[in-house]
Amino acid sequence: MHKNKYKYVSIVSAAAVLLLLGIYMWMTYRSVTKDIEERAGAQLTWAMFYESYTRADIVTEGDTLSLPEARRNLSLASSVEGMNDALSRKYHSEISLDTVAMYVDSLLSVAGINRDVTVQEIRDKEGKRERVIRENNDRRSSWSLMTKPVSIRRDGSRAIRLALNNPYPELARRLSPLFLISAIILGFFAIIIIQLLRFITEQEQMTELRNDFSYAMVHDMKSPLSSIIMGAHFLHSGKVDDKPQIKEKYYSIIEDEAEHLLALVNKLLTISKLENKKLILNKHETDLQPIIDDLVEKAKAKATKPIEITTHLEVKNVLADEQYLTEAIANLIDNAVKYSKDEIKIEIKSWDTDKHVLLKVRDNGIGMTKEEQQVIFDKFGRAAIHEKNRKGGVSGFGLGLNYVDQVMQAHGGKVTVSSEKDKFSEFTLYIPKEKNENKRKEI
Repeated sequence: MHKNKYKYVSIVSAAAVLLLLGIYMWMTYRSVTKDIEERAGAQLTWAMFYESYTRADIVTEGDTLSLPEARRNLSLASSVEGMNDALSRKYHSEISLDTVAMYVDSLLSVAGINRDVTVQEIRDKEGKRERVIRENNDRRSSWSLMTKPVSIRRDGSRAIRLALNNPYPELARRLSPLFLISAIILGFFAIIIIQLLRFITEQEQMTELRNDFSYAMVHDMKSPLSSIIMGAHFLHSGKVDDKPQIKEKYYSIIEDEAEHLLALVNKLLTISKLENKKLILNKHETDLQPIIDDLVEKAKAKATKPIEITTHLEVKNVLADEQYLTEAIANLIDNAVKYSKDEIKIEIKSWDTDKHVLLKVRDNGIGMTKEEQQVIFDKFGRAAIHEKNRKGGVSGFGLGLNYVDQVMQAHGGKVTVSSEKDKFSEFTLYIPKEKNENKRKEI
C-alpha cells in the first residue's frame, strides 16, 4: 500500500475541510456583525430623529421648520437629513452628540445591544466618509464595529455614525453554538483522519509481516524438501543398494522430513479451521501423565544439548481434546528447547484452581522482551523478529504459539506468558473444567 499517498490525500482533505469550515465561519461572523450594525444603525437613526425634533422645537420658537429641497423619499433617514440641514443653514444649530448618545443608550438597552458606544460626526473627504470631525468620547478602538453613516446634510458632506466598542458579548452569544458545533466537527474529522492513518499503517505493517511470514515459511520448508530430494536422488542412484544400514538411514531421513512438512501443513490447516470456527473438538477426560512422559522422551531424544526436564503434576486428568492439547504442549516444549542456552532446563507443573486446571511449562532460555510478549501469540508474530533470528539464532515462522493460543481458545481457556530477557520464559495453559464451556462447533 502507498502509505504516503494516502497520507497526503488525508492531509489535503483535512486542509480542504478546514478551509471550507473557516470560510463558513467567517461568512457567518460577517453576517452576524452586519446584523448587529444594522440594528444599532436603526436605533441611531431614531435617536438622531428624537434629538433633531427636540432641538427644532426649541430653536424655531414656534416657527414652522421649512425643509428646502424636499426629497420624494419620505423615509426616517431623509427626515433626519432634512431637519439637520435646515437647522444648520437657517438657525446655525448643529446636532448634539451627547444628546444623541443619551437617546442611543436608551434605545440600545431596549434592543438588547451593548451600550458601550461612541457617537461620531464624520466629513466626506473626496467621496469617502473617513475623517472624524468630533466624537462624544474616546472609547473607540480599532476593534469597534461601525454602523452605516446617517447623513445630516443634503449634499452628503457630513454624517453621523455609531462605533460599537464592545459587541463581543452578543457576538459570543450568537456565535458560540457555531464554534461549538465546528469544534465537534473538527474533533470528529480529526478522529476519522487519525483512525484512517492508523488503519493504513496497520495494514502496511500486516502486509510486511505477511511477506516476512511467507519468506520464513518457505525458508523453513526448503530445508526438509532439500533433504527429501537429496535422499531420494541418492537412493535412486543405486550407490547404497548393497549397504542396507545406510539405505535405511536415508529412508528414515526422508520419512522424518516428510512428516515434518506434513506437520507444518496440518498446523496451518488447523489454525485456519480454528480461526473460522470449523473445527470440532472431541473433549473427554484425558490423562496428562502419559502425554507428558512421551513428549519428554521425544524432546530428550532430539536434543543436541544437555537437557534436564522435571515434571510435577498435581492434577493429571483434564477435560480436553487429547490430540490438540498434546500438540499444544509439544509446541511449548519445542519452543523451550529451540530458544534455549547451552544447557536446557525445563520444568512442567500442573495444579488445580476453582475453574481451571493450570499447566505450566518454564525454561531457562533466552527469554523475551515486553514488546515481543505482546505479539508472540499473533499469527505473524514470530515473523516480525524472524530476520534477527535468522542471522544469529533459531529458525521458525511463528505458527507454534499462535496454534497454542487458538487451541486454548477453542477449549474455552487461554494461554499466558511471563518472561524476562536472557533469563526465562514461562507459559501457562488455562484448561477449563466445565465440559460445555466455550466449546466450538463446526459451522
